[in-house]
Amino acid sequence: MSVVRGFFSGVLCFLLFDALALLGIVITLNMTVLNPDFVTAELDKLDVYSVVIDQAKAQLPVQEFIDAETVDEIVTELKPWFEGQADTVIHDVYAYLKGEQELDVVISLEPVRDVVKEKVREIVLESLPPESPQSEIDAFMAQVYAEVDDLIPATFQLNETSVGPQITAQLEQAKQVVGYIDTAYKVLIIVAALLVLLIAVMQWWQPKPITRSIGITFILVGVACILGSLLDVLIVQFLSRLAGESSMLLGLEAKLPQLASDLTAPIRMYGIGFLSAGVVLVIISALFRAPEKKPEVRNA
Repeated sequence: MSVVRGFFSGVLCFLLFDALALLGIVITLNMTVLNPDFVTAELDKLDVYSVVIDQAKAQLPVQEFIDAETVDEIVTELKPWFEGQADTVIHDVYAYLKGEQELDVVISLEPVRDVVKEKVREIVLESLPPESPQSEIDAFMAQVYAEVDDLIPATFQLNETSVGPQITAQLEQAKQVVGYIDTAYKVLIIVAALLVLLIAVMQWWQPKPITRSIGITFILVGVACILGSLLDVLIVQFLSRLAGESSMLLGLEAKLPQLASDLTAPIRMYGIGFLSAGVVLVIISALFRAPEKKPEVRNA
């Protein structure tokens, strides 16, 4: 009977190990790539906004009144606004992926228009003769402002219509994956709790074998998660390959190890927590006295 009980207890411990290891991965995903606060913090830490802005500046068409120096001034003035709007878009997209709201982001670009118009006005006034009539200046500036309005739209819209059917389909697939991960998170917690309960039942509620079995399982989970977090070099290689394929990500290669470390930090802490808990449980199990065997009663 003890052999059978030990076998099934081992099977349950193996299943508990699998459930807790998968739970660690799911928790890591929820705390990193599926967490908009983490994403925005990493974008700021890696200074991705500056890289994107520099790439966008290189693709701007040459304008009559806006030279490179003026563009730099406009970008410097609008950078805080751009970062704030980017954070808003990221949070709204994640809310859509998590099913909390529809994808309908509308951002007014009037602040961009105002800054550009102000810079253009300064340049025009410096280039015009001092004796120019005010009426001609106003008429000319009205024409320039109209060109700025034609160049910069009044609003930026992000919805299923604006992104097109192909991107919409990809977003729907991502939304399903996020839903599966959320379901897995809840299911794995319930499964882990049930497995702990079944292990306790299989050990006849004896504290020594229960704490020893669960403690050893926790130690194995902790070691596996810690070792897994050390494979961040593979993440660096993947991100480097991705950066090499995208011109927008060039210049971030030196910062990729920090990003990989941040991505694996949650599962590393998860592993340390379970390793510590497992060691404590094994020590507690050693403090319990082994149950005394009852003498066998033979029939006369």
